[in-house]
Amino acid sequence: MSVESEIPVIDFAGFSAKSSSRKSEIALRIRDVSAKLGFIYLSGTGISQEYVDRMFAQSSAFFNLPEAQKDALFEAHRVNADLECGYVPRGREHEDAQAPSDIKEAFDIFQREGYIRVAFPRTTDDASVPETIMPFVEAFGSFHTLCASVANDVLRAFAIGFELPETYFVTRHGKNSTLRLLHYPPVTTAALDGQMRVGSHTDFGTMTLLFQDPSGGLEVLSADGRWLRAPSIPGTVLINIGDLMQQWTNLEFRSTQHRVAIPTDASIGRSRFSIAFFCEPNNETEVACLRGANNSERPLFEPVFAGDYLRGRLNSTLIARA
Repeated sequence: MSVESEIPVIDFAGFSAKSSSRKSEIALRIRDVSAKLGFIYLSGTGISQEYVDRMFAQSSAFFNLPEAQKDALFEAHRVNADLECGYVPRGREHEDAQAPSDIKEAFDIFQREGYIRVAFPRTTDDASVPETIMPFVEAFGSFHTLCASVANDVLRAFAIGFELPETYFVTRHGKNSTLRLLHYPPVTTAALDGQMRVGSHTDFGTMTLLFQDPSGGLEVLSADGRWLRAPSIPGTVLINIGDLMQQWTNLEFRSTQHRVAIPTDASIGRSRFSIAFFCEPNNETEVACLRGANNSERPLFEPVFAGDYLRGRLNSTLIARA
C-alpha cells in the first residue's frame, strides 16, 4: 500500500553514479526542497527497510528492559574508544520550552568529544556499558556508523548544490553525530494542557536522518502555516534541515517546526518508536554565511562556533537532573 505525503520523495540512488550531471541534478533538487520545506524523503540511500525493522525490534526490546537497568545508564557510559551512550528517562526533556515535558524516553549513542556530553552527569571517565546491555549497544553502534556514511553523502550533495568542493561539509563534520532511539509510551492518563509526545521545535544542527515505525504522528509546519503529515514511507529516510544549516545558508535553507502529536484514535494506547541520527558540525567549526547562498553578500548572522551554539541549545531542552 502506498503512503502519501506532501513532502517530496527524491531518488538518491543516482547520487552514487559516476555521472556528474546526474549528481548535480539530484543536488539541485535537494537544495530546492531544503529551501521550500526543509523536509525531504530520500529513497535509495543504501539502508534497507529490513535493517531498519531489525533496529526497531532491538529498540523495543531495549525499552522493555526493567527500569532499574535503563536508569543505570542515566550517566554516560563508554561504548568504545570513540562512542559513549546514555539513557534519557521520561520527563527529562521538553522540546517546546513553553509546554510540559515530552511523553517520551530516549537512548543516545554519541561521540565522546561531542557537545552532547553536557547532557549526562558522570561519576567516572571509565564507566563501561554493563554486559547485559552491550548487545543492544553494539547493534545501535553499527547503525550509527551506517547513518554517518549516508549523512556524508547528503553533505556532499549539499556542497555540490552550492558549487562548493564536494568535501566542503564532510570535512567540517564527523565528530559530533548522535544516534537517538526514541520510545513514546502508550498514553494511559490524561495529558497535561499543551503536552505532546514531542512538542513543536526545530532541530539544532546541520540535518537529521529520521526513521519511523508505522504508527504516525509526526507533523511538519508548512510555509503557509499548515501542519503536514510526515508518515513513515518504507524504504526511505526522512531528512530535515537544522538551525545551524539554516544560519549557514543565510536563511536560504529552512529549519522547520515539527512535532509528534498525541493520537486521537486507538493508537493512543500503543507505543511509537523512531530513530533519529543528528548530524552536527564539529565543535571547532565556525559557521559563517556560506558563499553562494541566497543574499550571501548581506550576512544575517554573526559567525559562531558550532560547539558553543549546540551546547547552549541542548541545555535549553533539559528540565532537571534527577
